[in-house]
Formats: sequence, C-alpha cells, structure tokens
Amino acid sequence: MSGGGTETPLGCEASPGGGDKKRDSLGTAGSPAHLIIKDLGEIHSRLLDHRPVIQGETRYFVKEFECKQLLTQSVDSNRGSRNEKRFIMTI
Repeated sequence: MSGGGTETPLGCEASPGGGDKKRDSLGTAGSPAHLIIKDLGEIHSRLLDHRPVIQGETRYFVKEFECKQLLTQSVDSNRGSRNEKRFIMTI
C-alpha cells in the first residue's frame, strides 16, 4: 500500500471506459459467462424444481378425496333413510 496509488479489490474492478455495467470476477453483466450461468439456473429450475408438479398433484388428490367423501356421505345418508322407511313400513 505504499506508493500512493489507489487499489481496488479483486471483485470490484472498475470497467474500462467508464461504462455503467457492473463488473465482477466473471466479467460484465452481459458477458457470455453470465448468460451461461443464467441458462444453467433456468435448466436447474425446470429439471429439479418439482414444487409446481407436486402442488398440482396435491390439489388434484384433495379434490378427488373431497368428492369421494361427499359421495360416501350421500350414499350413507340414503341407506339410513331407506332403512328408516323399511322399519316404518313393517310396523
């Protein structure tokens, strides 16, 4: 740090020509390295992020379960009313 010159940290180098894009260890924001990393992130989320599929399957399961539960309740209530009618008729 002798010599009176200014030093910049490695990760924060100033871009040549005074441009307004940020520069980091991979280069400028529009560099091929950034585009590749962005594409890899999209590929990773499409292949390995199963949350949307799981949420859809869960909604479908709950809907089917509720429908079948209502159906069984209506069948049970019909059986009960038929048994009551038969009992009343026999008396």
